[in-house]
Amino acid sequence: MNIIEEFNKERDIPYRIPLSATEADNCCSGKTRRLKHILENSGYPTRYRVCKFKWSQLDLPTELTDIPHEDDCTHAYLEVLLDNEWVILDPTWDTKLKHMFNFNEWDGRSNTEIAVESLETYSPEESLQIMEDEDTTEIERDLTINGEFYKEYNNWLESVRC
Repeated sequence: MNIIEEFNKERDIPYRIPLSATEADNCCSGKTRRLKHILENSGYPTRYRVCKFKWSQLDLPTELTDIPHEDDCTHAYLEVLLDNEWVILDPTWDTKLKHMFNFNEWDGRSNTEIAVESLETYSPEESLQIMEDEDTTEIERDLTINGEFYKEYNNWLESVRC
């Protein structure tokens, strides 16, 4: 297995926040979960990392930022153990968004950039707990508060992909 190709395949799935608990998860957490599974099945030790960020730190158009939503959010990415060193892998933004965000090309050795500006990074243990605690109830609560924002954010991403 070529881990660079696997990273690229996951990264290039168009980023989209799921708008229901049954929709495919192609946002940071879903991409991270799938990449973790692929790498671990090939013998690479991995761990989740979760950080806090603010939507207001992203360069979003006013028509999006004016939609009521929580500004504080979490972002998930992965670390893989290579040559006894934890390497950051963040497959969040797909190729067609590279003109907008921190798009990552990975050389198979070095850290990638984290897709958002991290305000605080949780420990590996806290990150694992956050990822494991995400359930249908939590997703539904989040969608009740932020669902309209996510829907319009997804639509905006589709409109800016090139």
